[in-house]
Amino acid sequence: MKTLRFTMWLLLATPLYTRAQPTGFPMVATTGRQLGVHLSYNAEQNQYEVYATANFSQTGFALGPSQITVAVPRSVADQSLSVFGGSGRWTDYSSVFAPAAAPGLDFHGVNSIGRILDVQADVPLLLFAFRLPGGYIEGVRLYANGRDPRSAQAGMGGGDFSNTLQDHRGIELFRPVLDTIQLANLSISEIKASDATLTVFPNPITGDSFRVTLKGYPDGARLRLRLLSATGVEFGRLEESADKLINYSIRVPRQLTGQAYLLTESLGNAPGRTGLCNKLLIMP
Repeated sequence: MKTLRFTMWLLLATPLYTRAQPTGFPMVATTGRQLGVHLSYNAEQNQYEVYATANFSQTGFALGPSQITVAVPRSVADQSLSVFGGSGRWTDYSSVFAPAAAPGLDFHGVNSIGRILDVQADVPLLLFAFRLPGGYIEGVRLYANGRDPRSAQAGMGGGDFSNTLQDHRGIELFRPVLDTIQLANLSISEIKASDATLTVFPNPITGDSFRVTLKGYPDGARLRLRLLSATGVEFGRLEESADKLINYSIRVPRQLTGQAYLLTESLGNAPGRTGLCNKLLIMP
């Protein structure tokens, strides 16, 4: 039985130029060039990491003024995030604590003034990392454009906390990967008899690992499996051919308990159902 410990990609670079802080409520990229953003937790380093994954490749891509907002539970100390590493100069530029519009949350707008990047399609690029006292805290997530409070709502102080990743021409490239609502909907979507399926055993998960068996994909099809918290924080990923995912063992990081998700995605031109999502219950 094959066992794999998840590891994260860390692609580091050096800042080259600066721009002004982004303003205004951005649109979300829906077609053309996109940068999909997700939040991960690196259990080995005890730190959160924000990644962007491009659907294009380019040497010398000019990222313009950008902002990624992190939402944390109100219980976290009211202070700026200590942001480090990654691609460019990112800073916790603006914060609002327990606003009336969302009294259970604090929002931290982490800004970059831009830089030159080399991006490769479908390869996550680390934007920045941060740590919180106590390590992993349930409920930390990315700001949800269009659902979380906007600047005019009570207690937001006029601050625009929308996520935005723009190129040097001001064209919006930001695309969220998955959030809580989307994951919940995927996990209960109807499965047809002809659809591929992924079986998880045991579930609930009582030990430090679980096994998966995939059916319905042709041998050799390349797949990506992502282990996610209930709020969409990624704890790890693996890429493997479908024929290898038989009684395949996946280790559970000790920080991840309660409801979680295992998302299966097709890579390249692999046929089959994209976005297959299993709801997990991980016991403490």
